[in-house]
Order: sequence, then structure tokens, then C-alpha cells
Amino acid sequence: MRLRPTNWLHLAAWWTHVVVAVGLGIFGGAVAVLVSIVLIFDAVTTTACEAATPAPPNFTVDPFAFDPEARARKFVRAMADDEFQAAYEMLAPEQWGADSLCSAGLEGFWQTVASEGDTTLVAVDLSDQPFFGAMYNRLDLTLRLTLATPEGPREIHVELNLLSDGRIAGYRVNEAMGELDRATGFPPPPYAELDNFEDFEVVVGQAPWELPGIITIPVGSGPFPAVVLAGGKDLDGTGVMTKLSRDEAWGLATRGVASLRFDRRTHAHALETARQQEFTIDDELVDDTLAAVEILRRTPRIDPGRVYVSGVSLAGFAAPMVGLRDPSIAGLIIAVAPSGLLHDWVWRHSQYRLGLDGDVTALDQGSIRSAKALSESISAWVAGGAAPQDIAVKRSYYAHLSTYRPEDAAYRLPMPIFVISVERDRTVPPEDAETWIESLRLRRNVAFRLYRGHTHALVNELSLTKSSSDMGVHMSWDVISDMATWISGQWPDRQCADQEAWNAGCRGGH
Repeated sequence: MRLRPTNWLHLAAWWTHVVVAVGLGIFGGAVAVLVSIVLIFDAVTTTACEAATPAPPNFTVDPFAFDPEARARKFVRAMADDEFQAAYEMLAPEQWGADSLCSAGLEGFWQTVASEGDTTLVAVDLSDQPFFGAMYNRLDLTLRLTLATPEGPREIHVELNLLSDGRIAGYRVNEAMGELDRATGFPPPPYAELDNFEDFEVVVGQAPWELPGIITIPVGSGPFPAVVLAGGKDLDGTGVMTKLSRDEAWGLATRGVASLRFDRRTHAHALETARQQEFTIDDELVDDTLAAVEILRRTPRIDPGRVYVSGVSLAGFAAPMVGLRDPSIAGLIIAVAPSGLLHDWVWRHSQYRLGLDGDVTALDQGSIRSAKALSESISAWVAGGAAPQDIAVKRSYYAHLSTYRPEDAAYRLPMPIFVISVERDRTVPPEDAETWIESLRLRRNVAFRLYRGHTHALVNELSLTKSSSDMGVHMSWDVISDMATWISGQWPDRQCADQEAWNAGCRGGH
């Protein structure tokens, strides 16, 4: 896989996909790291990798009972000091189905990091707040490396994924992270009318899991409809080139719809959630989304009878759970969400993602086999079988979801539902979108929409230009405007009677 796209347009499109990996839905990047090390180089067999004896899996120890930042620093410094055997011994090769430890190619990886001929590692700092990927029970963090080169100091960002027993399951260079300032001054989307709404801070949830949140409400007396925006890693949906949740909130407010967005618990309290022995999707998403709904219902100028929930990716997968627990929610927006059993989706996603470029290598095939074996092991495990020693996931997480299919749960709900799919989804296979429409098309009060040229991040790739890249990449106004239209009840009459109509872009339901 390339280290980075070859031009600015591909860079923008690539990173709007990556932001979903680490922010909006967690799915894409988490699975990609699980089933393949993102930067696998053609490895030359070396004494270091042949001599290394990595520690076997040990998931009986207390989860994450170590200092993650110190462990990540140790891995990077071992490579910088040419101690590659020590670095190889920190890896978890069974996680990507590799036939040989040498296939990790750490020497080639470090040559990419230290690309200058005479380069010295000066400092290693934590670049971003860690994130707990509950779906795969791993801690994701990004280090900022300061390198001294003949041309002067240079910074490069390296993302690492740590298993609960401390081994390294994934690593990659994130070059684009240094190419755009991620400060609070990130430009607003061009469609946001900033004078027509206001933001104010709130706290979502109870101790010890308080989460920072922001309510965005239009100017005026109201009462306004409102939406809980669930799915971002942080409350703005921050990523390289993007603040997608903020875009959504400001765009909806421009159309007269209030919203509440908040940090995900696994971001605001990453290490604390990672160390919980029992953890479910309720802890990760559902409980806090319900708490946010209640906050909006008590907020002045908001209509308590018109509070909706919008879930993107994994949050869209969980949205029907929210509806089951609070049937008085006005409606659900389910965007780019997987269908079916979550552990089955793991290997389906792997097969789809690795086959997108049409070149499925032997390493890719190993990754797919590994993901399918993981899916089958989880299925047997949650049914009461013995836990294989190479499974890093939390049993509680998948046991809670052992029979949950979101499309079936959605069919039983009383409230209206808007299902969003995109044409250029590199995370959720097309078959998932087909399952949603086949499961719900006969239910009343369901609307569907497929967005041509849009990515999993709900960004229209076809609209990206060099000038728009300079102003950042923003969530599609078409998607946001349609959300507001649907919330207002002014949906077009054209119905999605079958798959062919949906592919043609129909908007209405039955």
C-alpha cells in the first residue's frame, strides 16, 4: 500500500476516509489495522527478525496494565537506535495473519520514517489524545517524532495500536497529519451562516464519565427541532483536513435545526475505558447518546417532542439500540452503517477493503483468513466455547451483540428512519446498504438515499478542488440539507420501491 496518495485530490479523499477510521465511526481504520499492518514493506530477511522471539498472546493479564505512552516510545526508540530485534519482539504477528515475523519489515518502515541520510531522533511526544477502539480492544495513539536532519529539524507522526497485553498490533506513518494545522481556527464550511446560530458548552453523562459537549442552536425564539450527533471521536469530529461533526452541527443550524455533539467516552476517558473488565456498546455509545437526548429535551427553545438521533458508522449501527431504549425519540438518521452481526462484518469488511484495488496479495489473503478465523472464534466464544489464546477482543462487548442485527431492530421501531448510503464507501461494503433497504423498504416512515461520489465521511469527492482543499474538507451540504429537509417533514414523494430505484437516487420510503 502506498505511504501516501500521489496528488492533493487523492490526499484529501484519502484523509476524509481516514478521519472516519479515527473519528466518526472507528470502523474503517480499526479493522484495517486489525487485518493488516498498514505499512507493510517488502521485507528482506534479517538477523534481527529471525533472531527475535516475540512474546506469545497473554490476554489473561489485567487489560492495559502498563503505561501505553512509555510502551510506544520504547518501540520507536528501539528502531531509532538500530535495536530491531527488540522492536520485533514487541509485535503481535498473529493479528495480521503473517507467515513470518520478518514480513513486518521494520527496517524498511524506519527507513521511511528517517528518510534523510543522516537523521537523528531528537524527541518523541504524544501528538494526540489516545483513543480506545472498543470493537477490537486496542488503544490507538499517535506520536510526534522530532528528527534532526542536515536540512534542519523535521516532524513526522507515527500511529501505533496497542493490544491489552502490551504488544504492538499496528503502526503507520501519518504524513498528512503535519500538512494542515488542526488548531481551533480550522475554517468553517462555506454553507454555515455563523450569525444565525450560537454554540454553548454542556456536560453529558455522570461521574466518572462526564463528557464535554456543545449545543448549537439557531437564533430565535424557537422551539426548534434538534438532533443528537453521535459518532465522532471528539465533539467536533476532528481529523486531518476535517471537523465533520462541527460542520454537520453548523450546517443544520443554518437550516433551523439545533444539535448536541459530544466527545465519545472512549476518547475523553480512553485508558479508563480500556481497563474496564466488562465493556459493551452501551458504555461506548448508547448510554451517553440517551443522556444527550435528555439534555436537549430540557433545553430552552428546543421542542422536546422533536429530538432526533443521527448516528454515523458504528454509531449508526448502534442507533436502533438507542431507539429501542427510548421509543419516544422523534426519529433516527442512520448513515453508512454496517448491517448484520458485528463479528461477521469484521471479515466481510476485510475481504471488501483489501480487494478494492484489484490486487489481493498473499499477505492480503492471510489477513482475510485471519479476520474470518477471528469472526468464527468470536461466534463460538460468545456461544459459550473456550476463548482462543489469540483473541484480543473483550468477550463482554461481543456477547452483548451476539444476536443483535441493527436492521432487524430498526424494523421494530415506531419512529421514522432516514437511511444514508454512499457510492464511494471504502469501509462498509455495498452489500450492507442493500441489506438495509431490503430489510426496511416495506416498513412505513423509512426514507433512503444513496449519494453519488460521496465517501464514508459523507464528503463529496467530486466537488473537491485545489482551492477547496486550501479551505479544508467539509461534510457535504447535500447530505446536511437533506437531513434538515427530512426532519422538517418535507420529503419528496418519490419512493424507493426496490433496489433499482434506490440505486437511481430515490429519496422516499413507504
